[in-house]
Amino acid sequence: MASWREIERVRKDPGAVQGIAKRLLKLPRADFTDWEVDFLEGMARHVDKQGLTTRQSEKLLQIRDDSEFITEFRGFSVGLLLRQCYDARLDLSEGDEEWITQLFERNQDAIRRRHIGHLMRCAHELYLIDEDVAA
Repeated sequence: MASWREIERVRKDPGAVQGIAKRLLKLPRADFTDWEVDFLEGMARHVDKQGLTTRQSEKLLQIRDDSEFITEFRGFSVGLLLRQCYDARLDLSEGDEEWITQLFERNQDAIRRRHIGHLMRCAHELYLIDEDVAA
């Protein structure tokens, strides 16, 4: 999560806003919602000298943070959890089974930060982790 100092710095720097947005738009569009794509496209064209609102800056940095790949979460290896969920995927709902399969076929070692909650929920549902860890 971005610090308030970083949120304020980006809020006042149109060049940084454009740079972050353009870099994120180079990622596969499937990784973003339609709203996020529209928001990023607007930020890539942003030239207002007044800067962004705090909320706009915060949202831009949240999208950036959610897009980064992570290999570990709360002491758990993402690759190991993903492999275990994939091996037991038939015990999940059909939607979760498809999601785990797609995720596993794309990358077996890392996951985007925005998807970690879903993975942890699946791992809990399969009794791979305790409830208090999944929350």
